[in-house]
Amino acid sequence: MGLRDTFRKLRPGSPGRDKCSMELQRRSPRTGCQNNQVAAVQVTEQSLQVWRALPAEIRHDPSMVSFKMENERIHGSSAGVSDDDEDEDGYDEVDRNNDSRLQEEPGSSYAGSDFLDIKTRPGEENITDDEGTTHSDHEHANGPGNAKSQARRLHRKSKRSKEQVQRDKLWKRGGLLLFWLLAAVVLMSVGEKHLLEKTIDVPQGEQGKVFKLLQPPTGDFRLKIYGAFRDLSALDATENETISFGFLTVQPQVSAYIGENRSKVFQDILPAWRLPLLSEEELDKAPAVASNRTYQMTDELSDLLDAKDSEFRLHIYSDVETDLAIILNYNPLIVNARIGSILAGLILLVFYALLVWELFERPFVAMICSILSVTALACFNDRPNMDEIIQWMDMELLTLLFCMMLIILILTETGVFDYLAVFCFEISGGKIWPMIYSLCLVTCLVSSVLDNMTTVLLLTPVAIRLCEVMQLDPLPVVMGIIVHANIGGALTPIGDPISIIVSTNHFIVENDITFLTFVAHTFPGVLLAVVQSCLYLRLFYHNIDALRLNEPKEMSELRREIKVWQRALNAVASCSKDAQLVRGTLQGKVKQLSRTLRRLQRGVGSSEVYTNTLDELKQKYPIKNKTLLFQSAGALVFVIVCFFIQSVPHWRTLPLGWVALLGVILLLIILNRDDMEHLMHRIEWTTLLFFAAMFVMMECVERLGIFAGISELTEHVILSVGKSHRLAMAIFMILWMSALASSILDSIPVTAMMVKLVTSLVAKPSLGLPLQPLVWALTLGASLGGNGTLYGASANVIAAGIAEQHGYKLSFTRYLRTVFPMMLGQITLMTVYLLVAHIVFGWH
Repeated sequence: MGLRDTFRKLRPGSPGRDKCSMELQRRSPRTGCQNNQVAAVQVTEQSLQVWRALPAEIRHDPSMVSFKMENERIHGSSAGVSDDDEDEDGYDEVDRNNDSRLQEEPGSSYAGSDFLDIKTRPGEENITDDEGTTHSDHEHANGPGNAKSQARRLHRKSKRSKEQVQRDKLWKRGGLLLFWLLAAVVLMSVGEKHLLEKTIDVPQGEQGKVFKLLQPPTGDFRLKIYGAFRDLSALDATENETISFGFLTVQPQVSAYIGENRSKVFQDILPAWRLPLLSEEELDKAPAVASNRTYQMTDELSDLLDAKDSEFRLHIYSDVETDLAIILNYNPLIVNARIGSILAGLILLVFYALLVWELFERPFVAMICSILSVTALACFNDRPNMDEIIQWMDMELLTLLFCMMLIILILTETGVFDYLAVFCFEISGGKIWPMIYSLCLVTCLVSSVLDNMTTVLLLTPVAIRLCEVMQLDPLPVVMGIIVHANIGGALTPIGDPISIIVSTNHFIVENDITFLTFVAHTFPGVLLAVVQSCLYLRLFYHNIDALRLNEPKEMSELRREIKVWQRALNAVASCSKDAQLVRGTLQGKVKQLSRTLRRLQRGVGSSEVYTNTLDELKQKYPIKNKTLLFQSAGALVFVIVCFFIQSVPHWRTLPLGWVALLGVILLLIILNRDDMEHLMHRIEWTTLLFFAAMFVMMECVERLGIFAGISELTEHVILSVGKSHRLAMAIFMILWMSALASSILDSIPVTAMMVKLVTSLVAKPSLGLPLQPLVWALTLGASLGGNGTLYGASANVIAAGIAEQHGYKLSFTRYLRTVFPMMLGQITLMTVYLLVAHIVFGWH
């Protein structure tokens, strides 16, 4: 049996010439197969026989020209190859249906190419090839009866889906109405809490001042005092009795009746609160500083308060030789710490459940949960007033975001972001991964000197435009920018709000943690995190097609051609030296096409195409308005320079929100624009509303006691281990608790809570913990932990809002699935780094 008969037996009953034809078409970018040609002296009659058994399109390819020329020399131009042979092989039908999904219309992009165009005649679309199908499921032919039954099934499915959608809407509407009814009843029936606030003169000496509280506490209660105090937390003060400066002591006392005469005495049932005072020379001119402490209700205190005619008072005295004036704020909290923590956990669970299921828009979810948290406080007679709620919204941060959004919108009109996208395309050489890495590194560096929210406002539009130019899905790149903005923010004390909160704490500043010290200790951790994140992204998207919005037509055609040549190679048996000669040529062709495909997957396939694309992009996306660019860039430079100035403690006079507002007003004065209404419509009000509502929810959650519970748990675990291992346990607990809490909660209130815990642990001589390792653990943990979820950091929400404004919605689940494992890996690396640096080598 000849090789031609063998080919025929591969597909018995193959169609004839009238069924299908395959045409060879030439494409100039993929010529260059001459390296695969075989010298004519090596071609034998037996190898020519193998060559003549191949399909016509394979025989006529430039890589097989040696066989063709030798055949023409020996047998003449048409000897040994007939037209009937070309269509009787049965090969083309094997290939046709396998590749039907990759096939384009004839004549669309094939003129002058090396591609194999498989044309099917009308009526042949339903021919299947079960043996050759590799990339798609089998499609069953549908006759008239099948079409009618399928239509009926689709109609029933559509009807069921409409009914299901209608039921879902009713359920959501009913649930929201019940929630509204509950909130309305509670908020209307419970008034705002009016806290007791008194100005008290404290005489010198131990006799001091006795202040009677007419409303005894029924649960945990909080004291807040304004005075000339040193900036140490309340927990710190109890361990600093040996320091030379004076103290103000606040001692809660409860009345009790002793003996047969029932003589009335006051007992010190709760621990005293000692507040460190400034020196006597500074007492009169120093500004008032607030300090607060929460006392928990004990069983013994509750029994004494339940007794008849019991009284509750505060004995306030000092050990300085002068009278003092303080402001006392008494808040009889009704919420029990345990019950409050459970309620706070349920509210957060509802918040994240609604975000994961995407039942409502993000701002609406934040509004619902903020009202739910206020309602929970009102149920315990702790409803906040409107002034408190406005204060919780953090108007400085909202002002900063609003002003930076306005500057970015005006910059967008100049075309500078499109121009920067083309520039990044140019420096990356049109390659995908160099472009992604360059964007990530630039983001990290910019975020180290600007706050990460401003960084994502500047760079996210550039990344999205660049991805659109390169036909990539912008969301993976946006996630990379989010991650590296949070990583870069941990590098310097001015990089993000977390670093600012940590570096400006007076207790930390007084312990000689300077700008350079901060950078020196965080740089190795940031470097490790950057390397890990880049490697993780490369491994997570190892299939580079996952980065593309749609696979380009050229790549689809190339995959199809590789499959055709691979099938021809598999059909040639390696039973003889002559057959091996043909197989070698076919293998060379497959390898050459595979190399071309890999180049296309990495980016632009050839320098000629890259140059043409770059020239076209430069012509299409120039700077549209250079005057407007200089004006808006000048305002942006002014804001950035002022940010740097305000980062110096002695020069800090204005909040960052005011600095940004001055820059916006300067820009609007220079522009003298008449379309303010148009600019206001383009502001991302939904993002600002989401932030405001989420901040209110987080403050209510803190007031319910969840942060205090986390702090107590951390301190308890650290104290449970031996003294020699306490530093390692403290680093581990601070790092992981701050990271996991920042992933679930907002990283800013988590940092504000954890920095108090860090200073309190360090201030206790019995623990003997150094400050620096815990500061670096908190900074790296909170900054990198904010990468864990889409709502862990403010920059995450801003970048997601910008992407959604451009038409690319980043869902909570997609972000969690992609970035949360990366965050766990980063925190693990930080654990190793801090333990090696401070436990093994004692860097501190």
